Amino acid sequence: MLTLEAAQYQRVSGVPEAARRSGTQAALWLGALLGEQIDRTTRCFERSEVTFNVCVSTMMDMPFTTGWLDWRAVRAAARRHTCFAPENFTPAYECAGWGFMLAYARRRCAPGSVAIISVVDINLLDLSFWRENEAWGKSGFGVATIAIRMPAAGALRLETGLSRSAWPMGEFCVRLREWLDQSSSRLANTPFLPAGMDSIYPRFLDTRRLMPNLHAEYGHAFGSDTWIAFIAALGQGARDENDVFTATSASLRGCWAMADLRIARDATLAFAHEAEAAKCEVRA
Repeated sequence: MLTLEAAQYQRVSGVPEAARRSGTQAALWLGALLGEQIDRTTRCFERSEVTFNVCVSTMMDMPFTTGWLDWRAVRAAARRHTCFAPENFTPAYECAGWGFMLAYARRRCAPGSVAIISVVDINLLDLSFWRENEAWGKSGFGVATIAIRMPAAGALRLETGLSRSAWPMGEFCVRLREWLDQSSSRLANTPFLPAGMDSIYPRFLDTRRLMPNLHAEYGHAFGSDTWIAFIAALGQGARDENDVFTATSASLRGCWAMADLRIARDATLAFAHEAEAAKCEVRA
């Protein structure tokens, strides 16, 4: 089974003005932010343990596709702060990106090795569409970095998919209900939705098996909802290393991911102080 070795979330409510002056400055700031968070999350790993390292996003495709932001520059800046600079970046699967990357890592990674995935959703260009939207309410911006160990032996329970109906959230909930019926999972997270919209969950799911909906505190933080929920529910509480939990995400376009995992006995699940984001360098 997959094992969550570490998870960290850093809220980034605002981007320093200096980081918006040019794509070059933005790359320096974003790279430093990523590098420092990855470094905090992965200090306990040897280089040989990590065989997969990527960034995913729901909302950061435009800065790259327009050419304003260069991934190579972001990666070079991150490399100054960590020996585990991310290799690639994809926004293709929106909120469910971490799950699709785990599915890829399952085919690529050696048994027992570690996959690092950073979920990066920061409103670099301050676009009004991303601040708040009728589809998910207010947004939350930040970076979540997770370190997940592949099983040394045996199967892992991971599924990715795409909705086939015009009501993707309903289809996601039906699939999650089926998943939990077949799983020994104690708790599952669900995407953060504002009051009223979250009424979809009790229609389909046993709420006793769901982690709290933290939309009021964090907004909808896209793929980071998953890891915020895990940190909040399991970061400080007592947990048995044999307990199973279900991580889920679902996107507006209908991509979804589900995975059963255990939490390592010495796992570090934590929130980083938001002020750290403002300290990241923006000078060339």
